[in-house]
Amino acid sequence: MIFHKHIPCPPLSEYVQHMVYVSGSAYNIPFIKELPDKGVNLVIELQEKTINTVFLDTAMKEKLTMKNAWISGTQRQAILYQNQTASSIVSIRFTTGGFYALTKIPITAIHPVCVEAELLLGNSFKHLYEKLINANDVRQLFGLIENYFLQYIGDQHFEDSLVRFIDKNIDKPIDWLIKKSGYSQKHVIQIIKQHTGFPPKYLQKLHRFQNVIRDIQAFKGKADWMAIVNEYDYFDQAHFIKEFSQFTGIKPTQYLSSQIEVEDNRLVADVILRPPSDHL
Repeated sequence: MIFHKHIPCPPLSEYVQHMVYVSGSAYNIPFIKELPDKGVNLVIELQEKTINTVFLDTAMKEKLTMKNAWISGTQRQAILYQNQTASSIVSIRFTTGGFYALTKIPITAIHPVCVEAELLLGNSFKHLYEKLINANDVRQLFGLIENYFLQYIGDQHFEDSLVRFIDKNIDKPIDWLIKKSGYSQKHVIQIIKQHTGFPPKYLQKLHRFQNVIRDIQAFKGKADWMAIVNEYDYFDQAHFIKEFSQFTGIKPTQYLSSQIEVEDNRLVADVILRPPSDHL
């Protein structure tokens, strides 16, 4: 597998968290699972003939077929991609609220889970895609994408700054966040939902989940589950397992096993390359 990760410089870094290029997935990885995060994803398939299948439920009864490029990231549960070994993908992860702050495209337009990028971004993205599939190397790919989104940056709005403040301090109590904002609870919730698709309380759950994921990865083979329960204020171990399973569709022990069995799982925190032994 060829893997490259790129973090944009300011001011784009306020809107785009990172870009990842992946090519040549292994044949023994049947599925790729995208975990829920607080930001929107733009996934670009550079092989025009490759069709990607997205499963919207754990039973794999609902699916979408996506070609060229699509936008996702507002789902409350993990989604599953069928691994395509002939695929070459660039995945752009936006910061919390970053996609809306840049494009002013309502988050509600990303429905039900994935939407073709050209439908939302229009002809300008179509022209970008044509440049991307003819790019000479990964550095040029990242440069073209950066230049495209830099054109979107305009004057900062107070709402954008508020969302960044909430995200930076998301581990603080909701009442404290609202008081510091200077606005009513109703107004703050409305702005946060407009930018992210989620209310602040749900973003707190996602933030806790992401911290747990990073902790499990750091354990490198052996996890102290009770330490995680206590560190992140779960009621008990059953509560922790239930919430983790709601986000991922698997138990924490299964996630840990996936980290051990497939070394490449450590490359990007919000993706699981699922080994054949991991039952659906």
